[in-house]
Amino acid sequence: MLNYDAVVVGAGPAGSTAARVMAAAGARVLLVERKGRVGYPVQCAGYVPALISQEVELPVAAVAQPVQTLETFFPDGSCTRTAAPGYILNREILDSALADTSIRAGAELWLRTRVIDLKGEVLVIQRGGERVAVKAGVIIGADGPLSLVARLSGWPRQPLAAAAQVEITLPESLGVTRVYFDPLYRGGYAWVFPKGETANVGVGLMPGEINPAAALAHFLRHPGWQGQRVIRRTGGLIPAGGTYSEVHRGRVLLCGDAGGFTHPVTGAGILTAILSGRLAGEAAAAYLSSGAPLSAYEESWRDLLGCTSARGQANRRRWQEEWSTGVRDLSELLHQTWLT
Repeated sequence: MLNYDAVVVGAGPAGSTAARVMAAAGARVLLVERKGRVGYPVQCAGYVPALISQEVELPVAAVAQPVQTLETFFPDGSCTRTAAPGYILNREILDSALADTSIRAGAELWLRTRVIDLKGEVLVIQRGGERVAVKAGVIIGADGPLSLVARLSGWPRQPLAAAAQVEITLPESLGVTRVYFDPLYRGGYAWVFPKGETANVGVGLMPGEINPAAALAHFLRHPGWQGQRVIRRTGGLIPAGGTYSEVHRGRVLLCGDAGGFTHPVTGAGILTAILSGRLAGEAAAAYLSSGAPLSAYEESWRDLLGCTSARGQANRRRWQEEWSTGVRDLSELLHQTWLT
């Protein structure tokens, strides 16, 4: 049996950040990732607020395009312009850079590795054709919206939105991000996030009468998108219920999508993944070095993100209860709840 101070499951922004923080504090950290290459395939729209620069140093190549303004188009034809400074990312480059930073801090990274079981403080891990038992003082689940660490530790499955996206060539340059609401995209919206000569164009919505692929096909029939070359397709699941009421049980901490750290209305999750990963790593490092309670993680994330999460959850509940096929009623609801 192998022994580590901490095992982090998932090498996305949350997991790599948590691993870096703990390793930098002197912990022996194992970071495991089921994919063969960190960051691939990309399952992300790519927008991140400019505040990310206060948490991590973005590689120049990770920024596809800086943006300053969000244009939101409502079903009744109205449009708002909101200051939303940030970046559209080449997400695979960011993820790879964050993983490399954790390795330089001293973490050990295993690719093509997945968790099979969790019994107390022992993880059963499949690495290639070999099953390995790993004992850990702390286990951090950063393994996405379908987190196996969360399931094995007793957390219920969280509400999930589903998304489909294409990267396509732009017919003309675009300097803003755009969001489009339609009654058909129940509990969600379509987006256009520019990346220079291309854009990430997608639709995310809650389960209902139409699936994400059909919703995206519907959106791409709008004038201006027909005939544009599709460079790649992707899709994925997005936590839509807000952060779990608790993200710490025993020696297990959840961060990123695994803990529901996405905005309940917008679905944004890159920055909150990094923030929750840092806070989880700090709590774990303090526990490993001095025996400080792991429950300190609950207090720290609530202090930093709790108000935004609670407000987003309240607006998400209104979407679930009041979403309407009438353009006037829906637009009124969205004006009251979108980015508020």
